[in-house]
Amino acid sequence: MIRIVILGGGFGGVRCALDLERSLGSEASITLIDRNGYHLFTPALYEVAAACQTAADPFALELRKTVAIPYGEIFTDSSIELIQAQIASADMDQKHVALDSGARIDFDYLVLALGSQVADFGIPGVYEYAHQFKTTDDGVAVNQKLEALFSGAAGGTVPLPIKILVIGAGFAGVELAAELVSCSRVLQAEYDLPKRSFSVSLFEAGPHILPMIEEKERREIGKRLTHLGVIIMENSVIEAVYSDAVKLKTGQTISGNAVIWTAGVQANKLAAAIHGLILTPRGKVIVDEYLRVKNGDMVFALGDIAEQIDPKTQKPVPGLAYVAQAQGSVVAHNIRSHMRGKKLKAHIPEYRSWIAPLGGKFAMAHIGNTATVSGRMGWLVRNLVDLRYFLSVLPVGKALNLFRKDIMLFSKND
Repeated sequence: MIRIVILGGGFGGVRCALDLERSLGSEASITLIDRNGYHLFTPALYEVAAACQTAADPFALELRKTVAIPYGEIFTDSSIELIQAQIASADMDQKHVALDSGARIDFDYLVLALGSQVADFGIPGVYEYAHQFKTTDDGVAVNQKLEALFSGAAGGTVPLPIKILVIGAGFAGVELAAELVSCSRVLQAEYDLPKRSFSVSLFEAGPHILPMIEEKERREIGKRLTHLGVIIMENSVIEAVYSDAVKLKTGQTISGNAVIWTAGVQANKLAAAIHGLILTPRGKVIVDEYLRVKNGDMVFALGDIAEQIDPKTQKPVPGLAYVAQAQGSVVAHNIRSHMRGKKLKAHIPEYRSWIAPLGGKFAMAHIGNTATVSGRMGWLVRNLVDLRYFLSVLPVGKALNLFRKDIMLFSKND
């Protein structure tokens, strides 16, 4: 039997596994290997970080469950083999994957969906002092820090105002900054602290926040953030991170009670442990239009770990969740086609749509080329997109149940 091994259970890896099982049935064995026992729904991670309850509160615990979907629920009644383990290495020539436990998994086809990890860009202090924002544990750690600061302020051990520094003004940083303001207002009232007892500053190295979107929409989002009270610091290149401050390239030092790093990611370093791969200088796996790696027609890569050049722009395709899903479907199609001696399908990247939650029941959603909605309507669109995703990876009953729970918990969090 043909053996297909998928490394990583993010958006692309899960989509690829589901499509392969549906199209191949018993023609192949499919194995998905991931260090976690759950699929992380990253678009809602900011809700965990900015939960307005303590991390031990039952509400906060339920909130974490909504962003960590157990693989057992996704692959219900499935023949897909799930292995929760840390990957040590892989060999394209010998066609096997080695796990930290010493176990070896052989394959005929290999799919690299290993995702990304936090990038510090060589800036001292990032890993030592800044809160990362990549995993469920990261979100919980930010939430615990926020709670400790407000509790300390109420007890007189933390001087006011509380200052939160968010580094990186891409979508993750913008969404987190907006939600932190909303959460902080709740905590301010809960601990009976005076008005303006906290601030959230958002730092961007370039001249604009959200440089990947159009100027008109960027201005509107900037107005929303300013209205919430977020201090936007553009053209602010971070030179060093300390436990209680950041230093800018200009020499200015800005103090803060917590630094949260959302400034960028890099390809998972596990790629360097795969013998035979050709990587870019930044450690990404070079793929062709069929998402095959160079010098390996039975090895594919997708998502954040892959570097595919968009033929229209001649620039790398951005690492977006729905792009990874589309790539997962293309890889599944191409494995099936290769098995049957048929022509492969090129992945034509489309990434014009985006949604930015901006605190409370407010979001901006850009759909396709021209349609943009904001406010409560944008928030509704965001929820419908979430529902569509849940229905694509879960049985209908479980998808609807998770969506109802999301609506209830996220609304309460607002």
